[in-house]
Amino acid sequence: MHGGDVVVALLVTVASCAARGGKGNRRVCADLPEEILEQRFGRLSVGVLGAFHHTLQLTAEPQNLSCSSASLLQPAKRSSIPVNLLSLSPWAYRLKHDPARYPRFIPEAYCLCRGCLTGSAGEESEEYRSVPVFVPTAVLRRSRSCVGGRRSYTESYESIPVGCTCVPALKPEKSARRSNQSTQRAVQPPKKRKNVSN
Repeated sequence: MHGGDVVVALLVTVASCAARGGKGNRRVCADLPEEILEQRFGRLSVGVLGAFHHTLQLTAEPQNLSCSSASLLQPAKRSSIPVNLLSLSPWAYRLKHDPARYPRFIPEAYCLCRGCLTGSAGEESEEYRSVPVFVPTAVLRRSRSCVGGRRSYTESYESIPVGCTCVPALKPEKSARRSNQSTQRAVQPPKKRKNVSN
């Protein structure tokens, strides 16, 4: 073996050892098993939202929901129709995904109508407006720290929309005052001008 070949062989050996050492020094932080996360979340979610999260059937709901489609269901009042679609302020659900949170998927309600279905024939009326109802809930939020080669999770709270309700539509005070002033001017007779003589 020539001197040049020996040098090349030594360089290759050193490079391979450095590569193995570099990989060994890298700190791998694995996520917690699903079973442990589920147990921890189960202790936090005891109550209404826990039942809401586990019993909600998203797949059973009709697709392409809108305010107009919900208003067509109002006269029917069939027992098979979900309560959220028979409400005067109907809502539907969408799954919100957050990979740094457990549970990673949470169903969130969103209002189908801007107003409420308070018309005489169940149509939408602008006298009321639909607003979401929020419920504070505890979740597990993944932190950046790594304990014993595992990701750590801390208790956190989020406001989750669980439905919609009707509230009176608020009128701006300025426009109401202007309309009152214009009404008063229209009702009052014009003032007579006094003749001033020198």
